[in-house]
Formats: sequence, C-alpha cells, structure tokens
Amino acid sequence: MSLIAETPAPAWPALAARSRSIDRSALSGLTLVRDPAAQLLSVQLLGRLRVRLDDVPVEVWPSSRGRSLFKYLVTHRDPWPRRERLMDAFWPEAAPAAARNSLNVAVHGLRRAFRDTARGPVVVLEDGGYRLGPQLRLWLDVDEFEHHVAGGRQLEAAGVPAGAAAEYERALALYQGDFLADDPYEEWPATTREHLLLDYLDVLDRLGAIWFDRHQYGASVALCRLLVERDPCREDGHRRLMRCLTRQGQPHLALRQFQACADALDRDLGVDPDPATVALAEQIRRHRPV
Repeated sequence: MSLIAETPAPAWPALAARSRSIDRSALSGLTLVRDPAAQLLSVQLLGRLRVRLDDVPVEVWPSSRGRSLFKYLVTHRDPWPRRERLMDAFWPEAAPAAARNSLNVAVHGLRRAFRDTARGPVVVLEDGGYRLGPQLRLWLDVDEFEHHVAGGRQLEAAGVPAGAAAEYERALALYQGDFLADDPYEEWPATTREHLLLDYLDVLDRLGAIWFDRHQYGASVALCRLLVERDPCREDGHRRLMRCLTRQGQPHLALRQFQACADALDRDLGVDPDPATVALAEQIRRHRPV
C-alpha cells in the first residue's frame, strides 16, 4: 500500500517502456516508439509545460504563439491539423491573409525553439497540414495518463483490484496539474481540460474505494480529501471520508466533515445534504458502526 501523497512522479520516457498486460485496444492516442534511432520528444502538458528533446530541456520559446502552436500539434495528431484549422483556432477574427502570415511567423518561432537540439525540422507542412517532423518519436504525459486510467478500469472490471490500484496510482503520479494549466485563457484546451479533470476525479474516487474496501483507511482519507478539495459538492467523497475517519477512531472529525459538506452544498448549490449523508452523520453521532 502506498499513500498517493508519497508517490513520486515517474521519469517520463521510462513509463512508455513499462510492460503492460492490459488490452491495448482500450487505449487511445498512445504514440508507440518504434525507431530507436529517432529523437525522443518528451512533453508534459498536465500542469506546467515541460519539454525535452533527447533529455535536453527546451526552455526558451522565442514566440509565445509558437509555443501554443506546439501544444496544439502534439495533442491533435489524428488527423494532423490543416493550415485552415490552425488559422481558425488561433486567429479566428483575422482576415485569411493576415492569419496565414501569423501562422507562418508562429511556425518559424516554434522551429527556432528547437534549433540547437533538433536534427531535423520539428514541424513540417505536408499535404496542406502541419505535423511533427517524422524523425521524432513522441512521449506525451496525457497519452500515458489516459493509458493508465483505461488500464485501471479494465483491471477493476476484471476483478483485479490490486492491479487496478497500481494503474490508478501511476495515473495520479502523472497528473501534476490540470491540462495546460499555464494557459487558462486559451479557448481550445477547455474541452480536453474538463475531460481529463473528470478522469482525474474518477481515479481519485475509484482508488479511494479500493483502499477503503481493503481497510487501508489512511490511504483512502488522503484520496478523499483530494477529491472533495477539487469538487466540494461531491457527497459520495464526503461520505467515504466520514466513514474512514470514524473507523480510525475520529468521529468528531467525521462530523466536522459532514458540516463542511453541508456548507459547500449550501454555498455552491443552495441545497441541503442528501438524506443518505444526513443518515450517516446521525449514525456517527449515535456511535453506531459505519
């Protein structure tokens, strides 16, 4: 058993090489490394942007729009985006000629960021669309996160909770923050950010339930706290946290958690706690087993 707060973030490329026994058809978007002679491009988009090319950090971006274009390209690979799509995504109000010129400037800035480390063009124009250079093999934390989430769900459904827990912990170690957290005002990442956040919350819930069922209440408490911090109106998370605290011999903290739940529901939704939550609090007050 390992507490999620103590789980170190794994090395990026090492995760891509980890052997897996789950059905790969359940996964989406994973870029498989086939040519060991190619340059390895490692990209972290969960939290603050981090980019490495063959273990050399890419930290200087001459163009902020080129930096944004790079993030868009690594997350829109099937199919690669056409020129017009990029123009519409980044310069929707500009005239076509101006938008195309701005795109050319952004591409130039993106290439400059890799000028000293790349052995070939990092981005190329091919059949009217932009793509990463064919000499690159990509490792992306978003792909790995979704891979482990899918693997955990599959193992959980197959009745292998220990294996599911291991996959979920790997997923949580990768989730260093919300998708493109350093670009909160960009419009195009919003849908993906919400999707990944919901997956993150679901993993917290599922892993918390696994530890609860195995009587590892300390680990379950840590996960439930993360869950209700991000979603204060998540009553099932509050209830599991109340049960864990009670079973740890801290009913006073469980009742305090009930009050925190009631306050959040009133403040954010203007509603009272669910009857199941109220009934659980009453059981704890009466010192009945929960």
